[in-house]
Formats: sequence, structure tokens, C-alpha cells
Amino acid sequence: MNSSLQLKLLAGFMLVITATLGIVLGGISMFIKDQILAGKQQDLLRKGTELAHVVQNFQDESGSLEQLGDFLTNADQYLDARIWVLDKSHQIVAMSGRHMPGNRPHESGFGPGNHGPMGGGMGLQPMGGMRALINELDPVYSGQVVTKTMEQPYYGEKMVVVAVPIKNQADGSVIGAVLLNAPVTGINEFMQRVYYYVGVGGIVALLLALLVANRLTRAIVRPLKSMEKTAESLAKGDYTTRVTVTSSDEVGRLGHALNALAQDLANYMTEVEKAEKLRRDFVANVSHELRTPLTVIQGYTEALLDGTASDSTQTTKYLSIMREETIRLERLVKDLLDLSRLQSETVAWHVESIPLPAIAGSVVHILQQSAAQKNITLHLAVEDIISNILGNGDRLTQLLLILLDNALKYTPNNGHITLSITQEQDSVILAVADSGTGISLEDLPYIWDRFYKVDKSHSRSESGAGLGLAIAKQIIERHQAKAEISSQIGQGTTFTIRFPLQENL
Repeated sequence: MNSSLQLKLLAGFMLVITATLGIVLGGISMFIKDQILAGKQQDLLRKGTELAHVVQNFQDESGSLEQLGDFLTNADQYLDARIWVLDKSHQIVAMSGRHMPGNRPHESGFGPGNHGPMGGGMGLQPMGGMRALINELDPVYSGQVVTKTMEQPYYGEKMVVVAVPIKNQADGSVIGAVLLNAPVTGINEFMQRVYYYVGVGGIVALLLALLVANRLTRAIVRPLKSMEKTAESLAKGDYTTRVTVTSSDEVGRLGHALNALAQDLANYMTEVEKAEKLRRDFVANVSHELRTPLTVIQGYTEALLDGTASDSTQTTKYLSIMREETIRLERLVKDLLDLSRLQSETVAWHVESIPLPAIAGSVVHILQQSAAQKNITLHLAVEDIISNILGNGDRLTQLLLILLDNALKYTPNNGHITLSITQEQDSVILAVADSGTGISLEDLPYIWDRFYKVDKSHSRSESGAGLGLAIAKQIIERHQAKAEISSQIGQGTTFTIRFPLQENL
């Protein structure tokens, strides 16, 4: 199809070029021919006007036209035209004789002995086509000049005919006419040479146009072929193929658009694959987190039902474990629902001006007892002047509980945790720093993911289901804040969150 497109373009270009070239060259040829004929007519007109004066003077001096034929024959050689002289009664009284065949006057009805008012002459009578020719000269006898290009019936060839009136010098009346007949054979020969050179030039121009058009069509079709291959690759799921763009015209812009589409599709498919992987991981993690407590509950329930746990102490122990697993399930479901609500942009929440130090103080007070159980120092450090931020108080409390709870879980006994709040020009900065076990560099990019645990074994410890930081991330994003994490193994971790000030929202 690409090849046929190139052929169609090439054929279209050549058709237009050929038609245009033919019209232009034809017009030029006609113009040249018209100019040559017009020049020939003007030349004959000038010569005919001079000759009319000569004939008039000849008549006045000699009183006869008997010697005019020899004069016309001699003038014919210089004028390159066949000369006729007519009287006022439309009779031919003299003509340049060297162009007259011996028997032609009589055959044409021009007999001797008929002399008009201008004196003696050949007395040729117009017959047939000659009569029609001479009748066309009527305007000459009104003092006008007649110029025609026509088929001369007497000479049997196409000629430029110019008729000039001969006027009486005394009163200006028309007493006859001079008729000059110049064959167009020379003009035709000249035009044939013109047509030859024009034709050769046209062929050369067509060949050059063919080369240029072929190169142009290839330049158009080549990127289209590349676009076709790219489109086929996109249809097959290969989003790495790109169009090679070498121009900035419409075709080049189309290539850029197709490349942009391929890039967008690649990004989209990457996001789709990532979302699919997250979905699979989510299902697997939820299944894992649900299976374990359900298995425990089922096992202990069966033990109670079949009498395995016979004494009250063992029964109480089993029921206590079942309650703990039920609480774990409840917390897991609650966290999942909470995370779903936070991820839904359609779920609105109450926003107000919040004094972050007040919320921090309340959370630290709540967790002081838990910190004391591990002999961990939990310290709150707040600058003197802290502006309020725009947010949701309950969600900010939840965020601090998650961050401090994680810090308590991963900080060994006798450690320390510092919650600090400072302010810069355009933000309020909250930082939670602990002296815990730290997070490895390979784990840092993933700690915000759902169900991600630094402990890859998913052990049933107090580390939870791995939803806390995923929820924290959603709360941070809903407050248009930015979070940073720095950590070193064995030295601790610091979470830094920058909340924009109210006037910057």
C-alpha cells in the first residue's frame, strides 16, 4: 500500500507538472508566433505605406503604369513579399511578375487589355476565390489599412496579407491599393525550431521534475512507512518502537504525535502492570493476613468442641487466643476500610485550622505509658512560635499515632524517640526520630506500600499487617504535605513531614 501511495503521489505530481508545463510552453509558443506575425504585419505595413507613395509618384511622373511591373518585381526581392497594385475598381493593374507562372493570369481570369483608370496594366479579372479575397479589401477604399493572415487563393499557401490605400495627393481620395503578400513559410520554419527547442527543454524539465517529485514523494512516504511499523508494533503491545522524525512539517509533527502516543501508552501500560501487580500482591497479602487468624480460630474452636481442651485453664487460654485473633481481624478490616476511604477522592472530610503542637502533645501523652514499659524516652520538642496548618484533626492524630507506634515497635529497650515541630518560611515541619533498628536502603522505597514489611517472613509479631504507613501516606497526601525518610541500620530512622502553611494552600 505504501508503494502504491508513492506511485499515486508521483503520478499526481507528474500529471500536474506535465499539464502546467504544456500550458505554459504552449502559451509561450503562441505568444512568440503572435509576436512574429504582428512584427511581420507591422513591417509589411510600413513597407506598403512607403510603396504606396512610390506608386503614386510613379503614376504622377510617368502618367502610366506600364513600367510598374518591372519596378515591383525588383522591389519584391527586397521586401520579401509579392506585390499587387489594384485600382479603385478593385482590378489588379500590376503585380511583381517573378512570382507569376506564365499561364496563371489567364487561368485565374486575369486577361490583358483591361486597364483601369490608373493607366495600362495587366487587366486581371478576379474570379472565384480571388473575388472573395479582393472583396475583403473594401475597407482599404475607405482609407483604412487591412492586415490578415489567411490562405492566399492565388498562390495557394498561407500568407500575411497587408493592404494599404493609394491616395491622391491633391484631394486625398483613394485611387487604388497596394497589396503585399508575404508567405509564412519562414515563420513556420522558425516556429518549428522554437517547438523543437521548447520540446527538448520540456522533456528535460519533465525529467528533472520526475527526479524531484520522486525524491519528494519518497520523503513523504518514508516516515509514513515508519509510522505504519510503529502503529503495528503498538497494536502488538510493543511500545518501545519510535518513528524517526527528520522534518518539522505536518508529517514530522504527526511523527512526534505518534511517538508521544507510544510513550503515553508505555507509561499507561507500566501503570497498568504496576496496578495489576499491586492488586495481586494485595489479594495475596490480604489472604495471608486473613488466613492465619482464621486458621488459629478454627483450630482452637475445634479443640473446644471435640473436648481436647478439657480443663478450665486450657479453655481460658484457648478463648484468650481466639479473642486476640478476632481483634487482629477486626483491626485488619478496619485498616483496609480506612485505607479505602482515604484513597477515595469523593469522600470528603472536615478541614479546619489545626495547632499541630497541641495534637502532638496529646499523642505523646497517650503513648507515654507504652514507652515507659520499654524504658524508652519519648520527648516532644516544639519551637516557640508555630503557625496553624489546615487539616483534619482526627486524621493528623491518626498519623502521629502510626508514626510513633512504629517508632516504639522498632526501638529497643532503653532507646529514645523525639517528636519535633519546627517552622520555616513556607511550611511547618514535623519530624519523628528514633534510635531503633533502622531500615535498609533497598527497603526504603517500598515502606509506604500496602502490606510491605521489612520482616519478609510476615511473622506474627507486633509489627502488624503492614497497612499503617500506607494509611499514613494517604493522610500526608490529603494534607498536600511532603514526606522524607532517612535511616541507617542500627542507628535509627527519621520521618520528616512538611505541611504547607494555610496561606500557601
